[in-house]
Amino acid sequence: MKVLSPLLISLIVVVLATTQPSSAIAPDHPSASGSGAFSFFNGVRTEAFSYSFDARANQHDHATGQAQFDNLTDQTQVVVKINCLNVDGGVAVMTGRVQHSDDPDFPKSTNVLFAATDFELFPFFGGDTITPLFAVPADFDCHDGEPLTILPAGGDIIIQP
Repeated sequence: MKVLSPLLISLIVVVLATTQPSSAIAPDHPSASGSGAFSFFNGVRTEAFSYSFDARANQHDHATGQAQFDNLTDQTQVVVKINCLNVDGGVAVMTGRVQHSDDPDFPKSTNVLFAATDFELFPFFGGDTITPLFAVPADFDCHDGEPLTILPAGGDIIIQP
């Protein structure tokens, strides 16, 4: 019994250790987050932006989150409440409503769209990418399409399908 007891205890420890959930398991619902900087030529001049966003979908595929785009050239800021997240592989498309803004192109309550790619999940872009904000109609959501303007994103974007 003395030999069997330590062996039995070791076996129980191994079984319990291998049946515990791993933190490396992908989440049940899509998420996208990132922060960094990018430059955008608006047709007249190149503008510098910083960005950050964090969006998560729940079990009913409704999304919550926030995004912030700071135009460093014009010294303006737009804060967006994200209400839709569509993740397809390494691409995340998000829509939302402007909550706070001092940018005349994006007044409060404007519906906006932006997208991001995660290089690790979508490697043919050659690096993480982001789009600037685009104003969209009120009935447009993240499942209706994505912007065509794709810019190299300085920083890090993480998308969990």
